[in-house]
Amino acid sequence: MTDGTASHRSPVAALVLGWILPGAGHAYAGQRGKAVLFGVLITGLLVAGFAMGRGTNLLPNEWWFAPQLGAGGPAALLTPLSQYLAIRQPVDWASPVREIGTLYTAVAGLLNLLVMMDAYVLLAYPGEKRERDLVREAGGKTDDA
Repeated sequence: MTDGTASHRSPVAALVLGWILPGAGHAYAGQRGKAVLFGVLITGLLVAGFAMGRGTNLLPNEWWFAPQLGAGGPAALLTPLSQYLAIRQPVDWASPVREIGTLYTAVAGLLNLLVMMDAYVLLAYPGEKRERDLVREAGGKTDDA
C-alpha cells in the first residue's frame, strides 16, 4: 500500500474478500506478497487438518465448527464433503490424529480472522499505519514498540 491507490478502497470489502478466500483482502489492499503468503498458509493448514481427520472433522454439529468457519470459502466448500465422508465411512471419534486435525482446522479459521482484521485495518487507518512505519524506518521509537 505504498502508492496511495488503496486509500479509496473499502475496508469492509477487504474483510469480506478475506473471508471468501484467505489472503484476498490483502490482495484487494494492494499487498500481493502478503496475500499469497496468507492464502497458502491458511488454506494449507485447513487442508492438512482436513486430511489428518480423514475428511470427517468439518461437521456443523460439532462446536469446533464455529472457529473452523473462520477459514471462509475453503471451509464452506469442504463442509459438504466432510458430511458425506462422515456418513460413508466409520469415524473414529477418539482418534488423537483426528483431534489434532480438527485443532488445525480451527486454528486456520482463527488465523484467517486475524488476517481479515489486518486487511481491514490497512484500509481503514492508512495514515496511522504509514506514520508508524516511517518512524520505525527512521530508527525512532514508537509508543507501541
